Amino acid sequence: MNGGRPRTLIGSYGTISVTRRGTSYVALARIRDADGRLRRVTGAARTESAARARLKERLLDRPGFGAGGLLDLSSSFRDLADLWLEDLELRELSDGTKKNYRDDLRLRVRPQFEHFSLGEITTGRVEWFLRSESAASFSRAHHSRTVLNQLFAFALRHDAIPRNPVQGRVRCGGRKASARR
Repeated sequence: MNGGRPRTLIGSYGTISVTRRGTSYVALARIRDADGRLRRVTGAARTESAARARLKERLLDRPGFGAGGLLDLSSSFRDLADLWLEDLELRELSDGTKKNYRDDLRLRVRPQFEHFSLGEITTGRVEWFLRSESAASFSRAHHSRTVLNQLFAFALRHDAIPRNPVQGRVRCGGRKASARR
């Protein structure tokens, strides 16, 4: 681990600086784009505050994950869970299955991840959680994995995340998730 500053999260930008150029102001910031690269973005206007506002508009209009959607990498897990629950009600599943999903989310999954943004929930965090669930019960881990997988598949379909962090982890029983019987 290097001793430098922490890596900027994808989709986020650093400090905005403003300089005067002739009769206008230019606001500048670096943003970490969806491809992981840092890029400089500027916005110019006749006043300092208008230049800042123009820059922020340009930052929001950049293509990438979450562009124009309900969720993005900085969205909270709570927001994802709430939207997924709304979607769950529209799905053609039995009332008992819906109730089980809601209970698994409320009792186990949400308390573990509710303080994270979507970009902070990594495969490693999911792995750690599911291993702790598996220590309690294989069935409990399986149900939690199913709910998490559905939540992140929902986020993926809405371009909020680049990949599902549940994919690629070890199954509850120890086999790789990609292994087939």
